[in-house]
Amino acid sequence: MKFLLSVILIITALCTTIFSNNIWQDVQPGSFTIKGTVYFAPVSYRTVQLNRAELLNLLRTAPMESSVRVKNSNTIISLPMPNGTMARFRFVESPVMAPELAAQYPEIKTYLGQGIDDQNAVIRFDFTPLGFHAMVLSNNGTVFIDPFSMNETEYYMSYYRDDFRPAIEKNFVCLTESDSNPPVYSNIISRTGEQLRTYRLAVATTGEYTTLLGGQVPTLANIVTTVTRITGVYETDMAVRLVLIANQMDIIYTNGGSDPYTNNNGSALLSENQNNLDNVIGNANYDIGHVFSTGGFGGIAGLSVVCVTGNKGRGATGSTSPFGDPWAIDYVAHEMGHQFSGNHTQNNTSCNANPPTAWEPGSGITIMGYAGVCSPSLANNSIPYLHGGNIFVEMLPFTQFGNGNSCPVTTNTGNAPPDITIPPAGWTIPKSTPFSLTGTATDPNNDPLTYSWEQVNTGPQGHPNAPSGNAPIFRPFSPVNDGTRLFPKLSDILNNTQTLGELLPTYDRMLKFRFTVRDNRAGGGGISSDEIVFFATGTAGPFLVTFPNTNVTIGGGQTVTWDVANTTAAPVSCANVKITLSTDGGNTFPTVLAANTPNDGSEAVTLPAIENTTARIKIEAIDNVFFDMSNANFTITASIGIQPNQNGTPVEFGLSQNFPNPFNPVTILSFALPKKSAVTLKVYDALGREAAVLINNEIRTEGYYSYEFDASRLPSGIYYYRIEAGDFVDSKKMILIK
Repeated sequence: MKFLLSVILIITALCTTIFSNNIWQDVQPGSFTIKGTVYFAPVSYRTVQLNRAELLNLLRTAPMESSVRVKNSNTIISLPMPNGTMARFRFVESPVMAPELAAQYPEIKTYLGQGIDDQNAVIRFDFTPLGFHAMVLSNNGTVFIDPFSMNETEYYMSYYRDDFRPAIEKNFVCLTESDSNPPVYSNIISRTGEQLRTYRLAVATTGEYTTLLGGQVPTLANIVTTVTRITGVYETDMAVRLVLIANQMDIIYTNGGSDPYTNNNGSALLSENQNNLDNVIGNANYDIGHVFSTGGFGGIAGLSVVCVTGNKGRGATGSTSPFGDPWAIDYVAHEMGHQFSGNHTQNNTSCNANPPTAWEPGSGITIMGYAGVCSPSLANNSIPYLHGGNIFVEMLPFTQFGNGNSCPVTTNTGNAPPDITIPPAGWTIPKSTPFSLTGTATDPNNDPLTYSWEQVNTGPQGHPNAPSGNAPIFRPFSPVNDGTRLFPKLSDILNNTQTLGELLPTYDRMLKFRFTVRDNRAGGGGISSDEIVFFATGTAGPFLVTFPNTNVTIGGGQTVTWDVANTTAAPVSCANVKITLSTDGGNTFPTVLAANTPNDGSEAVTLPAIENTTARIKIEAIDNVFFDMSNANFTITASIGIQPNQNGTPVEFGLSQNFPNPFNPVTILSFALPKKSAVTLKVYDALGREAAVLINNEIRTEGYYSYEFDASRLPSGIYYYRIEAGDFVDSKKMILIK
C-alpha cells in the first residue's frame, strides 16, 4: 500500500510538470490582432501565446500557502523568459484578498513562487479576468509578463524591466505631507525576516478609474495585480504583506459624477479618501488606505500614517495609464512607501528632494527615488527594490517600533535573516582611483543570498557630475550574487567610460556605504545590513598602472610600472601592493605575479609562458581597497621563444632562462612540451649535488609550463636546473644572491 501511494505521488508530481510545459507557445508579434491600447513598449521582448485551459488545470493543483512552504510545493510552473529560456518555479496560492472577498470572486487568484533553476528568484503572479500577470525578482534581471495590450488575455509579452519603455510618456510628480513631529527611533535595526507583518489595505477608486478599466470586477482585478506586485517587493525587502479588505467592492465607484472624489486633484483626494474610508469601511476595519484615480497629478501621501487613526487613509495615486510596472512599482509602491515612513532618496536641486534622505545621485533609481521624471535621470524607471536607507533607517523602525507596529497581524515565517560581516572601516583612498568593497554573509537556513552596496551619504544637492561636500556620487544597482562591488562598475573600468551616477571622488571627503544582504525567501524575506565609513583625499592619486597599459606585445620577464601618486604617504599610507594578471580581458585576475611587494612604482615579474591576446595587469593596495588595471588588453607571447602551432601548443621542446636572475629567494622556471611526456625537473648546486626536485618523472601533456622555485633554505651561490622530457634534455645556470 505504501509503495502504491508513493507511485501515485510521483505520477502526480510528474503530471504537474507536464501540464506546465504545455502552457506557453512562442508566436510572432504580427501574427495576431491587437485588441486594445498597447501600454508597454519594451525595446526587446518575447511574444507568447497562453493556453488558458492548461494554465487553469495547473493552477487548480496549487496548494494554499498555509498548508505547505513554497520551497516544498510539488506544483511547478514553467514561464517564458525574455532570453528564450523557460524558468521553473515551485508555487503556492497566496491570496492578497481577504477570505470573504476571495470567496466572492474565485476567478481572481494570486500566487507566490520560488525559483528552481534560479533559487534567488521570487515570483508573484495572478490570473484574473484581465489575464495573466507575473513579476520575477532576480539578480539575473527583473522580468515581467503582461498581456500584449489592454483587453488581451491570450497573447503576452515577456520582457526585462531594463528593456521597458512606456508607450505613453511618463509624467509623475510626488508630494508628501510634512510631518510636524517626525518619528525618532532609538532602536537600531540591522536585520529582519523572522516575522511577517500583514496589513489590511483599503483601495478606493474614482468613478473615472473604474470606467477606464471597464467596471467593478476588472477594476478589482487591476487592483489585485497592483497589490500583488507591491507585496512581492515589500515581502522581500521588509517582510510586509498587504491584503485587500473584505468589503473592498464598497469603495470601487462607478460614476465619476456621484462618487465622493475629485479625480484630478491629489491634495483634495487625501482628505476625501480619509473621510470616505472611515465612513464606509470604518476606522477599525483597515490599516492603510489609498485611492486610485486617472488624474495625471502623480501621487501624494501622508508620511508615517499606517495604523494612525484619522490619517491612515491619506494616500492617492493618479495616472492616465494605470497599468503594469510603472504604475505598480514607480507610482503606487512609491506612494505607499511614504505611508510606511519612507522619504524621497534623490539628491537633486529640484523634484521634491528630501535632504536628510537624499542618498542617491541625480533622479535616484530605487522605488523612493524619481527615476525617469527628474533630470538628470539615471534610468527610465525605478529598479523594484527599496534603498537600504529607506528600509533600515525609516521603514523597519516604523513598522517594528513605531505606529506601524500597532495594527498588523504578525506571524512567524520560520526564516532567519543572514549573518553578515563587513571589513573594518577607516581607510583613506586616493582621488580618481577605482576601489572595491567586499562583504560576506552566511544564511542560517542555507538560502542563496544576494548582495548590494549602496552609498548613504547625504550632502549638498546638485548634478551627479559636479558634487560638493559629502554628496552621494554612486548610484545603487539591483542586488547581485557577489558580495564585492567595484567602483565604478567593471565595464566602465575596462572601457574607460563613465556611467551617470558613478563618479570617483576627486577631493577630500567622507564616504559612507551600506552593505545589505537578502535571502529572497518567498513569502517573507530575511534581510540584514550594516554600514562602513572611510575617506578620500585630494593629496594622493590617481594611482595608475603605467606599463603594460596599452596594446603591446610582451612575454617572459617584464617590469610592471605604476604611478604611486603619493599613496605611500599619509593619510593613504599604502606600503605594499599585490600584482595580478588577467587573461580574459580583465574579468578575472587569477594569476598572482607578486603577492606583496613594496609600493615603489615598479616590480620585475615573469609572465606565464602562454599565448594570449586579452591580458591585463591589476595592481591593488594591501590593507586598503583601491586598485587600477591596464587601460587596454595586451598580448603575451611564450616567454621561451617557442612559437605555438595552430592549436596553441608548442612546436618543439624548450627550456627558458629563469626570471628574475639573479634572484632572492624566488624565481620562475618555464618550459615547453610539444607532446605528452614524462618530465623530471631538478635543481643542482655548483658541485652537482641535488638541491631540489620540482617534478619527478611525472606525465605532463603538451603545453607551456611555469614553476615557482623557492630557494629560501639554500645559501647564496650558483645553481643549475635541468629538465628531462623523453629524449629532450637541457639545463641552465641561475644565481641566488641573499
